Amino acid sequence: MSWLALTLVAFVCFVLVFFIKNRQLNHPALQYPYRLKVPLFASAERELLEHLQGTFGERYLVLPKVSVADVIEVTAIPRRAYWYQASNRIAAARFDFLLCTKTDLQPVCVINLDEPEAEQDFMDRLCETVGLPQVRLAPDKVHAYTLVREAVEAAIGQSTTGRE
Repeated sequence: MSWLALTLVAFVCFVLVFFIKNRQLNHPALQYPYRLKVPLFASAERELLEHLQGTFGERYLVLPKVSVADVIEVTAIPRRAYWYQASNRIAAARFDFLLCTKTDLQPVCVINLDEPEAEQDFMDRLCETVGLPQVRLAPDKVHAYTLVREAVEAAIGQSTTGRE
């Protein structure tokens, strides 16, 4: 009789734990653990976006926070594992700003803010490999409008002379 009672108590405890955990997992906060990021841009990014649109908005379209995988594709690699590794590496990266021609949205120049945690060497080699000029700016240099304009124009000028 005691074994039957002990088994029954264990079963009831198991059922209670199951229902409690199931109810917790169905909570809306766990099913959709997302919220809106505010603000979308850091102050340096917002200031640089306004400056780029004011300076280059007539000639180019300024696109902020563009995924690298949307701009660059992985070439044919003989082994699938290497292809996935290369795809995952660019899928996790993003360009801070991308200047494109207004007519056909052809990428012209990349502008990235220097961030200590970013893979700068990878971005530098990637942009060099695909022939996309990159301007890297320190966040404290964003306030120097002439420096930003000259750096972007120099990068665009070098890329157009290199293509001709």
